[in-house]
Amino acid sequence: MQNKTGRNSSILRQIKRQLRNPRKRLLLEIIAVVAGVSLIISLIVSDKKISSDDLKKGIDYIKTLEKTDISETEQKIKEIKRTERKAALESGEQDVWKYFNDSVILGDSRAVGFEYHGFVPENRVFAEGGATIRNISDYVDEVKKINPSSIILCFGLNDISIGYWDTSEEYIEELDEMLALLHKKLPDATVFVNSTIPAIDPAFKQSEKWRDIPDWNKDVKTHCEEEKIPYIDVSDVMEEHKDLYDIDGIHVKKEFYPYWAIAIITEVTENE
Repeated sequence: MQNKTGRNSSILRQIKRQLRNPRKRLLLEIIAVVAGVSLIISLIVSDKKISSDDLKKGIDYIKTLEKTDISETEQKIKEIKRTERKAALESGEQDVWKYFNDSVILGDSRAVGFEYHGFVPENRVFAEGGATIRNISDYVDEVKKINPSSIILCFGLNDISIGYWDTSEEYIEELDEMLALLHKKLPDATVFVNSTIPAIDPAFKQSEKWRDIPDWNKDVKTHCEEEKIPYIDVSDVMEEHKDLYDIDGIHVKKEFYPYWAIAIITEVTENE
């Protein structure tokens, strides 16, 4: 009797451990639903007599399953994969830089760092100091030759300070034009809009307009979400690693790029 009780306790502990894993818990939920439906079907097709009440309950249950929105389950699976991938990248279990082999980065002097520090091959980084989204058209033909599956846009610093656009609304309108151009020239590529890394003191001595970066980020992010444009938000990552700003309060140190890359690839692989 004690052996049987001990075995039952052991099995119960194993089940509890399995349920702590979100992926396995979700899988068990799906299996339970499938098993329930299978049982109902097998009873219906068997020779066993089923009471009309039980049969009605079974049919009603199947109908509720038909109406169930599977998007919630899909979102759970997506979030689990996202969390696991991010953890693997952060731990070094997966090499984040290999994921850039089929991507290109377009941007300004901050984006230059991906190539300058040797993280991403030079032919996959189209960036220069002072660049804005208007420079995207300059890169299109060269990017088309590479034909990447993903294009990451890392602009915003000069866009805000240079004075081409007085408001974020005007900026978003031209951003949409650039996105349309990329989609036309590279229809098979997914284009990601990366949030603009905020500036900090002493950068504001150079441009007070950089104080508006968080507000512009918010407006661009809202627009991207409404229009289903893939958006990469690195605001929290930069906030967590404030010590990795260069002394100018504008650019970032070499050590920040792996964190930035993980944020990018987490989004890119999620949209594959």
